[in-house]
Amino acid sequence: MIKLNTNKKKIIRKLEKVNFVGRTNPKDGDKIIFNGNELINLSSNDYLGLSKNPILIKESRKWLEEFGTSLSSSRLISGNLDKIDTIEQLISKFSRNDKTIIMGSGFLLNSTMIPALTGNSLGQRKKTLIFSDKFNHSSINYGCQLTKQRTFRYSHLDLNHLEYLLKKSQKNVQKIIISETVFSMDGDLVNIKDLRFLSKKYSTILYLDEAHALGVFGDTGFGIASDKNKNDNEVIVGTFSKSFGSYGAFVSSSREIVEKITNSCGGLIYSTVLPPSTLGSINGAVKIIPKLSNMRKKILSNSHFLINELKKIKINTGNSSSQIVPLILGDIDKCTSLKNYLNANGFFTKVIRSPTVPLGAERIRLSLTSTMSKKVLEKLIELISRSEIL
Repeated sequence: MIKLNTNKKKIIRKLEKVNFVGRTNPKDGDKIIFNGNELINLSSNDYLGLSKNPILIKESRKWLEEFGTSLSSSRLISGNLDKIDTIEQLISKFSRNDKTIIMGSGFLLNSTMIPALTGNSLGQRKKTLIFSDKFNHSSINYGCQLTKQRTFRYSHLDLNHLEYLLKKSQKNVQKIIISETVFSMDGDLVNIKDLRFLSKKYSTILYLDEAHALGVFGDTGFGIASDKNKNDNEVIVGTFSKSFGSYGAFVSSSREIVEKITNSCGGLIYSTVLPPSTLGSINGAVKIIPKLSNMRKKILSNSHFLINELKKIKINTGNSSSQIVPLILGDIDKCTSLKNYLNANGFFTKVIRSPTVPLGAERIRLSLTSTMSKKVLEKLIELISRSEIL
């Protein structure tokens, strides 16, 4: 149990035990067992259901049997299995970047790579100004803090505020703009065209976290930034633990930037490479995700349906236009009451509270998968419309 104190109110977070029913059986893929009850899981990031996909499971077993349970070293010592390069080349191809490098978790990547990019790692220090969206993920905030450089947190998706800060900032100093492309707690999307314009105008590095866009957005499923309009100084990061149905993270960028990361990012240099079974599942996912356009269409169609229906019954879903749909109730007691009501009626949900979201913006965060039917969502909407919170 982790205890956190914030705003003089004691917050208790606890690890709640769950189980699964025939998780690799397609008809049970979205089900979870909680407190002995079988529920539809509305808190998973397995957006395309690939964690149960037979191709990924087969590939994972193949790599496990060939290379064992661990590569037992960092990539810069003896753990850099030659087959990893093949995966990285495919990611570079589909994300339209020069070079890619696979690392550990998304949290590890953001918290150690941002210092490396700013030149503040392994005993080095280079003055850098960081401009970060106020709603960026905690791992990004950690990374910014570890740089020991000045960080300006611009108002969420407010590019006028961002330009104001850029315009009045010190000239002839390295600058970096950091933003998620699909925001993890709100499900809203960045205006990538205008963000790229500002980055180019003020000669900054543009750091885009595609964790929740991967698999769902882009013509090949490799995110909002995987188009042909990239800036020269663009850095793309993503995770394999969501739509890819596996674990780990990657960064894609120019050869120069990836080489810099390879030589200065502590999260890469001092971490053991991902285990073969995990690399095998990633290999399988990278190959099939470009072929899943119908699943992408389905999840976004269902998401838009859910958002529109929730708005009709006066539920605040913010500006979400993705598979992440927040029910912003702004009151922790209302959130808890609705969560318990939904759990009692067949749906597993979780309450998101401060400090993960701002005070007064407490919510239930729904995350849809492409394996959910419209009938399931219709039942969810009916339940919410009949709940006592309305």
